[in-house]
Amino acid sequence: MRIPAKDQILGLLRREHGLVTRFVLTSIARSLLAVSGILLIREFMSGVLGESSGLAAQFAATVGAASALWLVALLLIGTYVGASLANYDNQVVQQKITKVVELGVMERLVMHLLSLSVLFFDRQSHSDLVQAVRLDVSNLRMVVVSIARVFLEGCMAAGMIVAAIWLSPSLAFWVLLVLPLAVLPILAIARRTLSRSYAVRRTGYVVSDMILQILRGIRIIKAYQGEREEARRAIAKATVYFDELIRMVRTRSLAEVVLESLGGLSIVAVIIAGGFEVLAGTITWPELLAFLMAVRTLHGPLNNLNTNYLQIQRLGASVARITDLLEERPEVRDAPDAAPLRAAPQRISLDRVGFSHGNTRILDGLSFEIRSGENLGIAGPSGAGKTTLLNLVVRFYDPSSGVVRFDGRDLREHRLADVYASIAIVTQEPFLFAATVRENIRCGHREASNPEVEQAARAADIHDEIVAMPEGYETRVGLGGRGLSGGQAQRINVARAILKNAPILLLDEATSSLDSIAEAKVQQAIDRLIEGRMSLIVAHRLSTLRNVDRILVLDAGRCVGLGSHEELLGDCALYARMWQMQQLGEPLARARARDSEKSLKQGPVHGDLAEGDLAS
Repeated sequence: MRIPAKDQILGLLRREHGLVTRFVLTSIARSLLAVSGILLIREFMSGVLGESSGLAAQFAATVGAASALWLVALLLIGTYVGASLANYDNQVVQQKITKVVELGVMERLVMHLLSLSVLFFDRQSHSDLVQAVRLDVSNLRMVVVSIARVFLEGCMAAGMIVAAIWLSPSLAFWVLLVLPLAVLPILAIARRTLSRSYAVRRTGYVVSDMILQILRGIRIIKAYQGEREEARRAIAKATVYFDELIRMVRTRSLAEVVLESLGGLSIVAVIIAGGFEVLAGTITWPELLAFLMAVRTLHGPLNNLNTNYLQIQRLGASVARITDLLEERPEVRDAPDAAPLRAAPQRISLDRVGFSHGNTRILDGLSFEIRSGENLGIAGPSGAGKTTLLNLVVRFYDPSSGVVRFDGRDLREHRLADVYASIAIVTQEPFLFAATVRENIRCGHREASNPEVEQAARAADIHDEIVAMPEGYETRVGLGGRGLSGGQAQRINVARAILKNAPILLLDEATSSLDSIAEAKVQQAIDRLIEGRMSLIVAHRLSTLRNVDRILVLDAGRCVGLGSHEELLGDCALYARMWQMQQLGEPLARARARDSEKSLKQGPVHGDLAEGDLAS
């Protein structure tokens, strides 16, 4: 099995060398004390039967027979107490070591995921990634615990084997003869367990995907009365998952059957062979009793070795997934000689840029230029490549062909951090972190003062509404903006972009999901935001692009028009058709806006309707 970031784990353990040393010493001490207990039992029984040799007999010559037996008994009690204390300390140290490993690997994995390109996340199941960071890392901790216990139980098993050989080499032969018989079937079972672990993990995150789909689509499910069908599909996927779990348990239980059967066989062999040796006078009854105790004690560590070894195999898919993720490399990364972006770009140009996703061509031969202070609108039907174009400008993606340039220099020659620092983004779906309103705005500029945050909110026309919230700027909002209307969440996003004060602004249909009233408020905030900045504005509603300097019209990834609104109406058939269709829909939109405004004047809307729900 591949161990994820082995050097990273070893580095974490090297920093905790004191804990590792303590774990090794307590493991060895527990084994030695357990062996001493077995040997002291033999001495005690020898003293009870009055044998003339051994530790008890030597004590008896000095302190008397009864006192000698009590002394051996006290030593025996001491070994058991000492072994228990060593085991206690060992378990505590195990948890401290695994905490170091789990937190260290989780930090490494999260930081590594954040370093990967946006394209990686576009291709991945988000449930799979959540499972990797939370469940798989937790499973890795269990793997580390199992490895530690393999060492611990290995020490104990080795001690018991040494004790058995010490007591009777001839009887130990029969025990050791049985052990190899268990190795081959257990190895075969371990391989089957590892293969099952991949199926369990895969079906597990498929169930998670299904649950996330239900949560995200609950309104659609209810509106179209799909509860029964979605429940059926979820249960069907969960059934596959639990069937895989049952197969896993069946495979692991088979190993326990093998070990217990062979363990019983070894005890029977020792009893028969030992009985004959006692009758022949080769060994004494105390030696046989101590030997049986050693063999019986040996079965515990062997069973634990099997359990923990199979546990490592059972969690093998989690370990492999973490390994795979840590081996991922960002597709978009700094070149070895990447240069700093020393000044705000004055010109962005695309030269015959193409982009493909798999076998699908999204952009093809796109060329244009935009200069500082210019606003470029981007229009076109769905799937034309508008958002992909923005992703190339911000360098979330690299073009499959052609070149994106800042001031005549290939964007790939600049440092990514500098490129990101020069760009602010407002997306179609307003994204807010599960944090306070102030923290959400401040993420545009981490060192901004409270007055600067509030000034940005005023510019985005959201300050008064924030102040009216229960805790003002310290009001916590849910992930994605729960608790706010769509218009409020989007204006907080605009305030974040204003606070960043980046020279380049990318707007990706920032008002398309809002009703007319909310759109008007957000559009006013955007108008203040784009003033004096180089802006690329993707918009579905062409009316919002009438005042931009030029409009780029895309169709199937190609440029079919570039010019002002008036020029495109005469020169671009697609743009003219889109404009005509939207103009026909304007009267209906205005009527809806009037109805919404009228309902607001009549009184508050009951229930949980947000501002963005009014249009529906």
